[in-house]
Amino acid sequence: MKGSRVPNKNNICNLIMKIEARSLPRKIFRCHAKLILPGRSPLSCRTMDLSLSGLSLFFSEQLKAGQACTVAFEAPLTGKHVPVVLGAKVIYSILSGTDGFRTGVQFMQLDAANEKIIAELMA
Repeated sequence: MKGSRVPNKNNICNLIMKIEARSLPRKIFRCHAKLILPGRSPLSCRTMDLSLSGLSLFFSEQLKAGQACTVAFEAPLTGKHVPVVLGAKVIYSILSGTDGFRTGVQFMQLDAANEKIIAELMA
């Protein structure tokens, strides 16, 4: 077909890098979390890193970009664990090794309390 282009590996890698790039700094943040998808029971995942606008997770299934979800975890603050429940949407979900998918989510409408907790985790 004239004018059609088959994406090459370099173009795909560049696209993934652009998708993963966040405008805000990231901080390594590793803990067990629950991913809640509409109509499903909570699913286990691990957090990888955090920014003021989103979170990177390691999850066993590939999710669709744009999918709404909720992420729940306990934030280690001032010697105690504070429960955090955040509404989010999937930005990307890419295969990472043989154990699962690195999934980036963007927070949606953070309330003041959760915004404060995320800011404290980033400090």
